[in-house]
Amino acid sequence: MEYIVARTEVINPDINSPEWDKAETGVIDKERWSGLCKAPNTTFKVLRGPEGISVLMHTDETHLRAEHTEENGEICEDSCMEFFLKPSPWDSRYINFEVNPKGVMHIGLGKDRFDRVLQYEDRKTFDVVSVANEGDWTLKYYIPDSFLKRVFDGAEKAAGGNTATVARANFYKCGDLTDHPHLAAWSEVEVAEGDFHLSDFFGTLRF
Repeated sequence: MEYIVARTEVINPDINSPEWDKAETGVIDKERWSGLCKAPNTTFKVLRGPEGISVLMHTDETHLRAEHTEENGEICEDSCMEFFLKPSPWDSRYINFEVNPKGVMHIGLGKDRFDRVLQYEDRKTFDVVSVANEGDWTLKYYIPDSFLKRVFDGAEKAAGGNTATVARANFYKCGDLTDHPHLAAWSEVEVAEGDFHLSDFFGTLRF
């Protein structure tokens, strides 16, 4: 899978900004694992700004679950939209952003699911905006280059900066303890059991 990231001169576009019209719409619709409910229609957009990247996600999910209120909790148990990013080809680690309808984030960094270092960065850094209705949820957040540079090696090349034109990533929709448990991915994860922490199956972001 490949996604072309559009550029904007706006540092951190608002959730309703017309800048989002520049962005391609990606669809999270790969569901290869049995025994689960059909995932709700879920899409994403990404914009590359002068000082970071912005992520916009939307789902038509009904009966939203948002029980977790503690940062870095088990957000995947709630209605959850996720973005996993491996911004530097010089670093084997990736970072995962998982967010529930209350805007509560789980952020981890490492090489695989067993090697995660939770990130307790002030959440104001990411300017999370979550607009959740019954049957409709839109999420927007911002990932500054300055944050990525602190946590990744080869930092000056991270996330579509001046020297990098490609990153690896995946987008997911899940809800483990909702009344309609589901798992869906943008770039298909070709394993028998549901597992989002497999960077070999990440798609490509081109900046």
